[in-house]
Amino acid sequence: MASSSSGISIPAPEAVQFLVSSLADESPIVREASMASLKDIAALNPLLVLDCCLAISRGGRRRFGNMAGIFQVMAFAVRALDEKDIDPAFMSKLSRIATAEMISSKELNTDWQRAASALLVSIGSHLPDLMMEEIFLYLSGTNSALPAMVQILADFASADALQFTPRLKGVLVRVLPILGNIRDVHRPIFANAFKCWCQAAWQYSVDFPSHSVLDGDIMSFLNSAFELLLRVWATSRDLKVYLLLHHIFSTTTCTRHIFCYIFRHQLEITLLFLFSFLLIRYTKDQDTALVATCSLHNLLNASLLSETGPPLLDVEICPLIRFLSKACLLFSIGLELEIQLLGELNESIRKLQLFWHC
Repeated sequence: MASSSSGISIPAPEAVQFLVSSLADESPIVREASMASLKDIAALNPLLVLDCCLAISRGGRRRFGNMAGIFQVMAFAVRALDEKDIDPAFMSKLSRIATAEMISSKELNTDWQRAASALLVSIGSHLPDLMMEEIFLYLSGTNSALPAMVQILADFASADALQFTPRLKGVLVRVLPILGNIRDVHRPIFANAFKCWCQAAWQYSVDFPSHSVLDGDIMSFLNSAFELLLRVWATSRDLKVYLLLHHIFSTTTCTRHIFCYIFRHQLEITLLFLFSFLLIRYTKDQDTALVATCSLHNLLNASLLSETGPPLLDVEICPLIRFLSKACLLFSIGLELEIQLLGELNESIRKLQLFWHC
């Protein structure tokens, strides 16, 4: 047994190797106990744990029955590394192991993929350029792992806005050319990614108000992306694709993050288009009434709570207000949540009426 600087004994490499192999034990209790022990050891000696995980992970999921556990331990150990212990060559090797697993599978959102994503995000917290260059190798329209790679970039933006935002242009340059050919089943992943990227850029601007990294190219890229998201994807007859609108506008705050990066002269047209589209779905498809209610509620709040001056909707929209009033009456019977949201919609309508004296 070795001792750490804190006086706590660290198991020998053989014992750590045994704990790593126990992550694939048939017993859930053994797996959980091994995981807990490895995390305790990783907090004291992350390099030892990483070396043992690396040795046993060769061969991937075909040879080891719990790659999710391996990736989780690796992610924890990488986060625990001191900056002086960061070896770019070693980190590159770990990142290649994670991406190699992802490109070998057409699965989406499995436990091992989420754990592999966490490992890559942990590496990115130390060496963002190294991690993102590894991801960029697989950002092509013909790669089956493309959605998983985009999800990793979304996770990284959410975890570390400071590191991600200065590299946003490199992401957009690679993602925009393939955006038009994304299959319906993968579109919510990309919509969520844009939401995370905008939220990261907004958070960066709050933390560093005097240091803007959003130049004209990035703004143009974002506007091009929103043009496609809102005018092409939103018109799909597939209900799953329609639901991505609610995914994008899942909270009023995130809606405002997105709106911050749409040119103001395009914003009014975009908002009116969205309102019109949602209202059509609202009145024609009662099965999606609750989703439409939530989206309308968030859109109205984002429009009314502008941080840069007057409400974002500074055009005459009396017809829209009248339509909203009728919609509230149409679906006034339903789920408790919907009734609550309809009440909030009515309050938004009252505010709109005050603004435009309708």
